[in-house]
Amino acid sequence: MAYDLLIKDGTIVDGTGAPAFPGAVAVQDGKIAAVIRSAEEADAAAAGSSTVLDAAGLTVCPGFIDVHSHADWILPLPDHPVILAPLLEQGITTVIGGNCGYSPAPLQPASSHLKQIEEMSEFLSDRPLEFKWDGMHSFLEQLEEDGVALNVTMLAGHGTMRVSLFGNNYAYPGADGISALAKLAAAALEEGACGISLGLGYAPGIFSGMRELEGMARCAQRYGRLLTVHLKALSRLSGAYPLKLFDREPHNLKALREMLDLAERTGVKMQISHLIFVGKKTWPTVDRALEMIDQAVARGADIAFDSFPYLCGNTTIFVVYPTWFLQDIERNFRSTRARFRLKLEVELITRLLGFGLEDIQVLWGGHPEAEQYNGMFFGDIARAMGCPVLEAYLKISELSRGKTLCLLHKYSGNESDESAYRKVLAHPLNLVETDTILTRRGRQNPAGFGTFPRVIQRYHKELGLLSLEEAIAKMTGRSARRFGLKERGSITPGCWADLTVFDYAAIKDNTSFQQLEARPSGIRHVFVNGTEVVRDGRMLPVRPAGRVLRA
Repeated sequence: MAYDLLIKDGTIVDGTGAPAFPGAVAVQDGKIAAVIRSAEEADAAAAGSSTVLDAAGLTVCPGFIDVHSHADWILPLPDHPVILAPLLEQGITTVIGGNCGYSPAPLQPASSHLKQIEEMSEFLSDRPLEFKWDGMHSFLEQLEEDGVALNVTMLAGHGTMRVSLFGNNYAYPGADGISALAKLAAAALEEGACGISLGLGYAPGIFSGMRELEGMARCAQRYGRLLTVHLKALSRLSGAYPLKLFDREPHNLKALREMLDLAERTGVKMQISHLIFVGKKTWPTVDRALEMIDQAVARGADIAFDSFPYLCGNTTIFVVYPTWFLQDIERNFRSTRARFRLKLEVELITRLLGFGLEDIQVLWGGHPEAEQYNGMFFGDIARAMGCPVLEAYLKISELSRGKTLCLLHKYSGNESDESAYRKVLAHPLNLVETDTILTRRGRQNPAGFGTFPRVIQRYHKELGLLSLEEAIAKMTGRSARRFGLKERGSITPGCWADLTVFDYAAIKDNTSFQQLEARPSGIRHVFVNGTEVVRDGRMLPVRPAGRVLRA
């Protein structure tokens, strides 16, 4: 039989977790038409096929699925293929957008708070969006009309919905307000969103009470969709909770317990976003956290989580501030008393956490005067400014009004001890994500360049933590099933031909803290819906081949 494309003589890892096997993958009309194990049949198919790719010595697997992406803030831009090229060049073919409570849609129709949404999301975007849409339906239609370079499915961000309704008023919205939020979320789910996301480490989510969050959970549960959660605290001590001298429960475990209780109480299908442990004194809590999740699952809760294979992650400069400081931040910046209280709390947390402001690296300053510090750690910035570290941190925070994008280090380990992260990655409920923010501004998160090659290189090849089949399944088939992506994530007849072809011997993440934006090695070809978009590690100048995937 003749095919549009035949990938021949490769080693196929099909995304199901089954053992790898030699064979060929036949593609017709953008879909996988056949998986051929017989060399004779493959030779016969090659004779009549339009394009034959010789994959001898190469591994063929489904395209990687990034289950926690912020690319949705870039996809509406006409030059998004250039900005997001590093995702495709590391083998990603599908992204889940709308994470951490931030999504470009849905918006309350005729909302008067678009300026606040623009300010809230500026750290995620390359430049302001035009917001030609309001609901999820019109947003997804806009993406389809303009074209997308890779497949995308969307979560409805609680933070976006809340700000579009109430602006920067973080007070309890009352029963009517919760009803309005649920109505907006339900419409988004009916229009194709795959779930709802909570960003409890950021405003406005950090100020939202349990009744409001339960409303979101019950809405997602009614539609059988996911509730993804960025936890309120990721370290054993956090400004998200009041500091109590005899509080024995680590804050990160308290935040996890609150969400596990919510999942069990509502029956919602929950995904814990980037399960990470910030600060050396937090790393030992990993065993208890995994035990808590396992126990909840054993009781019948539908819970899983995801992580990225780096000991650092991108976030905003405001993330370290306690909630009391954030609630009236403009006044607190100017208050000597508030700054003194903050200094005491930061010094206490630094000693008790094994993490300090010196462990924070600036990616993008967020203001012309701050961009000279792009790529620098705050210890070096403080020396350049000739002031204490906290003072330097406050100066840049105030200058940028919180727009500064940072890379926080000591996430679940460091270069000499990453045992906490390895336990997370190896857990059967863990999936793989980038959580990267890619723009043309400043320096970039290394996860945007090397996440999926790094899992194979370091955690499979070097450490043997995962078999190749297990690693690929976490990054493809299991991710597709968890997020309800039909006909994706598997090399199976009838599935869309999202395929990554790599050189097993050469695949490698080349990033470092000094070289954050290095392309990986070993990615030979990437196909999105049957169209080749990457060849020899470089994106090709082709029409956007992605699709908008509706739940």
